[in-house]
Amino acid sequence: TFEIRIPPLRERISDLPALAECLLRRHRPDVRPGTQLIDDEALSILKAHVWPGNVRELANVLEHATILCDTLPIQAEHLPRHFGKRQLRKELRAAVPMSLRDMEMMAIEQALQRHDGNKPAAAEELGVSLKTLYNKLNSAEDRKAAG
Repeated sequence: TFEIRIPPLRERISDLPALAECLLRRHRPDVRPGTQLIDDEALSILKAHVWPGNVRELANVLEHATILCDTLPIQAEHLPRHFGKRQLRKELRAAVPMSLRDMEMMAIEQALQRHDGNKPAAAEELGVSLKTLYNKLNSAEDRKAAG
């Protein structure tokens, strides 16, 4: 006998777009090839997830999204409400003790990373105004400059 090791989804996030497309086509076989099935923001949220349930969890999330989505592409609003927040909480719990300000900056940096630096999208995800996001970023820069 021999062993075939297939790494968990969290170790092969680069495969996620192709897996998502394959799984979505199972639920929507009527869609023409070349049609965008999932938008970039939703894909970013999926890529940021830890995937403790592996591909089965991805399949369930996408099935949920197709039920809520009348027209393609699937958007972030079609993903489960708690989705994308679980990873952030886990990372914050695992971190060394830090101040509330540091946790806030960590959340801001992660949101910016998930949205490729797009501040309006990050502000929306965080539930703050764009002005508040800029104020927090400027305040952090001032603290760094002060020492």
